[in-house]
Amino acid sequence: MGAPSVDDLDLERVLDLRGRAPHVWYRRSALLVLLAVVVVALTGAFGQVQHTRTVSGPAATLAVRSPSTVRGGLLVPTRIQITAKRTIASPQLILGPGFVRGMQINTLEPAATSETTRHRAGGDALALTYPTLDAGDTLTVYLQLQVDPTTVGSQDTSVELDTPGAAALRSAATLRVLA
Repeated sequence: MGAPSVDDLDLERVLDLRGRAPHVWYRRSALLVLLAVVVVALTGAFGQVQHTRTVSGPAATLAVRSPSTVRGGLLVPTRIQITAKRTIASPQLILGPGFVRGMQINTLEPAATSETTRHRAGGDALALTYPTLDAGDTLTVYLQLQVDPTTVGSQDTSVELDTPGAAALRSAATLRVLA
């Protein structure tokens, strides 16, 4: 049995593509689906887009910059900035249970002078105490988290600033973890 010859070819099918008209549309449809996924990803629907939430009170301003949607296994940068309007003795940051449930804290800078937990209805929260801030001082805390690959759903990533003698500032947030 030898190699096929030109006489064995169906010229109408090979040259004129007869009978193959729908195949072109299958390829085009597949490319459009891929293009749609890329466009949706560029809009930030698959996570990692940073948002800044700011709350202000008589003692301080609290600004939290973090994504609202992430994917499992990825690193999540978070920046918490406290700007004191008056002297704050031992400011305490309380990180919602979602910061430790289903996530690993890789980096926390600067280190707190003390760390403890606070029992909350939604789970234990991490409480970080820092040195006194004078009026006009700014404390910036950098967190580098990694989402466990098996974590899916919503996590409470609220940040609260407790200051002695003033009402607590709370920046409520929910982190959505995609599969």
